[in-house]
Amino acid sequence: MKVFLDTNVWLSATVFAGLCAEILTASAQRNWLLTTRLVQSEAHEVLSRKFPHLPQSLALFDSIWSEAACVPDVHEPAEDNDVRLVRAAQAAGALVFVTGDRRVLGWGMQGDMQILTPRDTWMRLFLQNGAN
Repeated sequence: MKVFLDTNVWLSATVFAGLCAEILTASAQRNWLLTTRLVQSEAHEVLSRKFPHLPQSLALFDSIWSEAACVPDVHEPAEDNDVRLVRAAQAAGALVFVTGDRRVLGWGMQGDMQILTPRDTWMRLFLQNGAN
């Protein structure tokens, strides 16, 4: 199984306890995580700007991110990072793209890849399959 987390899911997982953190941890433990340098640069920018008082979140992000399989970035369209991330995930063979972005969720299936909310991801990957 290959799972790609949108930048905001990574951010939620590294700043707050909860479902996104559980998905990140469970996916990392199973070596399912895919990521790109774009996720890293977006996350670093947001963590530095919005959460400078939480340096442990940046350290946690870097620690887990470095263990994920880093796949090539997609560079077009330059003005739409959401499209770029979905295309990179699809090109890398991800079966699940996890996001809370309603716009991206509206794209539905992308080839063999499902675009799911964190809640739907948890239900499908970890509860239904008994992978807990």
